[in-house]
Amino acid sequence: MGYLVVVPLVILLYSSFTASATELPFGAPGFSLDNYLSAFSSSRLGEVTLNTGIYVVGALAVALVLSVCLAYLFERTDIPGRSFLAPLALAPMAVPVTVMAIAWALVANPANGPLAVLIRQAFGVSVDVYSLPGMILVMGIFGVPSMYLMIAPAFARLNPELEEAAATVGAPMWRRLRLIVFPLITPALSAAAMLLVVVALEGFAIPAILGLPDKIFVYSSFIQYSLQPPSGMANYGQASTYGVIILALSLVMLMVYRRRIRDTHRFRVVLGKGYRQNRVSLGRWRMPIFVIVSVYMFIGIVLPILALLWTSVSPHARPFSWAGLESMTLGNYGDILSSPAIGKIMLNTAEVVLVTATVTTAMSLWIAVAAVRKQFRGSTVLFETTFLVFGVPSVVLGAAVLFLYLYVPIPIYGTVWIIVVALVTRFLPRGSRMVHAALLQLDDGLVEAARVTGAGPVTVMRTILVPLLRPALWKCFLWVFAHALGELPIALLLTGSDNRTLVVLLWDTFTSSVDYPEASALGVIILAISTVAVWVVNRRSEAKQA
Repeated sequence: MGYLVVVPLVILLYSSFTASATELPFGAPGFSLDNYLSAFSSSRLGEVTLNTGIYVVGALAVALVLSVCLAYLFERTDIPGRSFLAPLALAPMAVPVTVMAIAWALVANPANGPLAVLIRQAFGVSVDVYSLPGMILVMGIFGVPSMYLMIAPAFARLNPELEEAAATVGAPMWRRLRLIVFPLITPALSAAAMLLVVVALEGFAIPAILGLPDKIFVYSSFIQYSLQPPSGMANYGQASTYGVIILALSLVMLMVYRRRIRDTHRFRVVLGKGYRQNRVSLGRWRMPIFVIVSVYMFIGIVLPILALLWTSVSPHARPFSWAGLESMTLGNYGDILSSPAIGKIMLNTAEVVLVTATVTTAMSLWIAVAAVRKQFRGSTVLFETTFLVFGVPSVVLGAAVLFLYLYVPIPIYGTVWIIVVALVTRFLPRGSRMVHAALLQLDDGLVEAARVTGAGPVTVMRTILVPLLRPALWKCFLWVFAHALGELPIALLLTGSDNRTLVVLLWDTFTSSVDYPEASALGVIILAISTVAVWVVNRRSEAKQA
């Protein structure tokens, strides 16, 4: 754990204190504050910081408003169509963020994006997704599912007697929401907000795809730009310094998040007696609100995916049209699948996602068992150590691993194994917490009974723990599989001629080759693989509940 988690971060910190500039971190002698002096005296820091602040706060505002409204409507009201609207709200979780960013670039670009064309014709307003507001909107919509999952249970557990008591004295709905509902869900709101701030800070794909065309930088995209500039001369010192800054910001947000969720007992309203749940009637607003929510679902979720599908079967990027149906083609898919390099790329991708998912799940099981069963001194500390990586942005972790293996004499640089090492490190905190939560539900009596009969640790693990934890392990495996498939910044920083993966090919096709139809076809292929993985997780979860 020290090697996977601590060593790369120490290397990154070391690199920031060397006057390396365009040299590799270990090529510059001694220590220096030049990188920090250069960063804090540069006007670029203020510009990047301002962009990052506006981007993060704006995305948080969009996601918070949307997720709170959806959670309240689906959990507390009698809005029609909940059975299909609620799952649709979570659909972006099955879409890799790189694919989502490209889909929005296709649907809202000012030249021929269907949404941009429609708004321009209907309202006379120009829409450009390649802008800071465009980045904010897309990140906000992408953040809705994770925030909704954290906020919805808080709404579902609220006792309606509190609101009914206020209604009997004449308090209108907005007053009841402001004085009763929102204060009671404060822990869930603040925890979800802090987590989204971390996700937005570390996010790379959306700022890179929608911001770099107009040179709009935030911290994550600027770090990648410093390491892989168009000129070809990487500035390692600058990248390391900005990496340390964003790492410090992320860790502060995570500490605030953990503090906010620590004292949630003060807000309990389900106390075991007299609790019942019923829904607030929307009255004559039921259908108008249903229409508004449906329009949001279509524009924010369905339309970008339709634009991706449409462009993937088109000879060139174009808006929707009936005439275009006559020239639909599968040639883009044929060009991809007949490419001489596609076999190697598919093999690399399969190796990366399968090995990453397997190793992460196995290590998560071992760490969680060690922490819960307290198998040795420091086992709990071992589990908590993984939390250090939770707030490390992908681009920062990728840079740290890059520096490490350019120096350490282990010949994995330029192979798929360096990507696997970085991805295992990245997903280990989430994987170990998935298994840890499931392990806490198992009674110690089963393990103790096996030990009384003479069963050793391996036998206990093989015959008791693994079978009982199989649903959680399977969910962890497929969750890591789906996320490793679309993880762009790590793969992009660590890629070479022999270890390219599908997501790197997608990035190159969209940004360098500017072949939107072929990039769309690649995006559909990645989306299909990810969707199948999420579908399998849901099916197995439903089967377990049945």
